[in-house]
Amino acid sequence: PTDTPTETPTEVPTDTPTETPTDTPWCRVAYRGGNLGQTVDVTNRGATTAVYGGTTYDLAPGCCKADGTCFRWNPTSADCVAGNRGISSGPNAFVPTDFTQADAACKAKDPDSALCSTEPLATGRAKRQPPNCRNSGCSYDSAFIWTDIPCAGYPTEAPTGTGERRLAAGNPCLPL
Repeated sequence: PTDTPTETPTEVPTDTPTETPTDTPWCRVAYRGGNLGQTVDVTNRGATTAVYGGTTYDLAPGCCKADGTCFRWNPTSADCVAGNRGISSGPNAFVPTDFTQADAACKAKDPDSALCSTEPLATGRAKRQPPNCRNSGCSYDSAFIWTDIPCAGYPTEAPTGTGERRLAAGNPCLPL
């Protein structure tokens, strides 16, 4: 082993890495709940708000089912994925979500769902279409909607050493 990193690869591997790995940059696109034309690049997985045009907005989940349809609430129980933005207290009150919470909230309502991961097929004010699911209830149209769509120029996933994320064949919403 060497005490310092070498300029060129050594002929024989060293016992320990010669460089400290760096974090891979991360960013996901959030769409305005009521308008696909308004987007924000969110670079912090722990963010629960996003700023657009100088105004701070809550972040809410944008969930997609295995068949590619989006949802904001559980049709069986009528519970909103992260509470109803029109309710400020009680069991159905809205709770802004970070990326991990948003994905978990989708899976809690439908285990075969995830944050939407496909670019919009329509523009502007298309109704009930992924990834923002406009006009689908829970008062999320005035929030920004989390997606699993990487921002332009960012890698799709950080290396984890446990495999890579791939989209299921024919399914634009769910990872394998």
